[in-house]
Amino acid sequence: MPIGVGLEKVKKYLEENKPRHIERIQRLIRQPSVSTEDLGVEECAELLVEQHLEVGCQEAEIIPTGGLPGVWAAYDAGAPKTIIVYANFDTRPVLPSEKWEHPPFGGTLTTMGSSGRVLTGRGALSYKGQYGAWLNTLEALIAVEGTLPVNVMMLLEGDEILGSPYYKDMFAKYRDRLETADASLSPGASQGANGTVGMTLGYKGMIYAELTASGDRWGRGPQGAPLHGMTKSVVDSPVWRLVHALSTLTEPDGNTIAVKGFYDDVRTPTEEERAAVLSGKPWNQALAGVAGAPVPAGDLSDEQTILNFYYGPSLNINGIRGGFTGPGTLPFSLPHEASARFDIRVPRGYKAQTAVRLIREHLDAAGYADVEFNAMGAYDPSSADPNSELVQSIVRAFDTMEVPLSIAPFSGGGGPWSLFPTELGIPMVRSVGVGGGGAGANEYLVIDGTDKMGGLVECSLSHIHMLKSYAEGS
Repeated sequence: MPIGVGLEKVKKYLEENKPRHIERIQRLIRQPSVSTEDLGVEECAELLVEQHLEVGCQEAEIIPTGGLPGVWAAYDAGAPKTIIVYANFDTRPVLPSEKWEHPPFGGTLTTMGSSGRVLTGRGALSYKGQYGAWLNTLEALIAVEGTLPVNVMMLLEGDEILGSPYYKDMFAKYRDRLETADASLSPGASQGANGTVGMTLGYKGMIYAELTASGDRWGRGPQGAPLHGMTKSVVDSPVWRLVHALSTLTEPDGNTIAVKGFYDDVRTPTEEERAAVLSGKPWNQALAGVAGAPVPAGDLSDEQTILNFYYGPSLNINGIRGGFTGPGTLPFSLPHEASARFDIRVPRGYKAQTAVRLIREHLDAAGYADVEFNAMGAYDPSSADPNSELVQSIVRAFDTMEVPLSIAPFSGGGGPWSLFPTELGIPMVRSVGVGGGGAGANEYLVIDGTDKMGGLVECSLSHIHMLKSYAEGS
């Protein structure tokens, strides 16, 4: 793969500084930043500010929010074009059920199968390792060429795993600056074991919400504190009220959403959209992350299941909490409140706030006006035009590198990065680049590339190819 073609000086710099660049990512991994446990997020934000200044950014600061902090950084190259980079620096928790071969916050360099040398730890791939490679990219370009080919602004969040409740606030704070951008590009490491790099152009809208039933709001049941479970024979239960409110949201199959008007904006996939996602493979081979499920929802055909994944809405309960849930909670209680967390996905054509309104109206009409529905994060679906200058410049870059590029029209996921196309009207491509790794327990980032997959140096070189291609235009 001639990934370094025309970039010999930068490539040499990256190779000579590779040990130090690995240490940069190790520092990020060794600083826990688990948002769901409020563990180390502020300290990680401070470290990222330090690292942005270290690589040459002219601005870097912590962004206080109503919850966990974010980070802003910028580099003004005086260039004609400006990009926005989205990233999150919080990670998923380490679960008791996970079996790690190395400490999850150790940032251990080791070998793994045919991948050769890798860096393991929580966040090694998602997203600290990929972002660390981007910081290495900035440093190398500034050190070797004196500047960047484009101006860059970075808006990072520390609570993506919590549903991005404050990203809109951070976006609003810097909106005047962000409005000067031409595109949003988040360089990453999205290469598969077969050598093909994946790029996604569209994302579903994402709503992260909580439904809460409480005795106080209901005016029935325990008020402000739990009672003993023996009182249930004479006292109403907010937990049962939550359960019954939940049961109205879907049909008994748990798949068909029973909220009036929820399907009004569903669009039948066009022939082009169908062709883009249907490969002839069974659903559990065509879709990532479903290997543990024996049958598809509703026992639908492979084709309809795959189309639903990309182009259909979903209402998923993440978890239900109330009363006795183990150590530290009270057994034999009649809880005074209970709640359920959702992630709701809405495809192109939908508006996230419309979906929130419909659910609220449904609960009111069903007699559950007292049950609180709080949308912590609500972001619209978005997509990038495949003919946009940004997308075409990335395609050119991968042609130059002679690295195969697979372009998916949509993803089943979504998040706050949709603000850039929906609010600013600019194209957005997220997490694309040479290199890769694995998620889950023993999460890792490939450090030394093979003949199929690039390593840390190749990852940064691919970022540079994309930046230069976009700066130069067609």
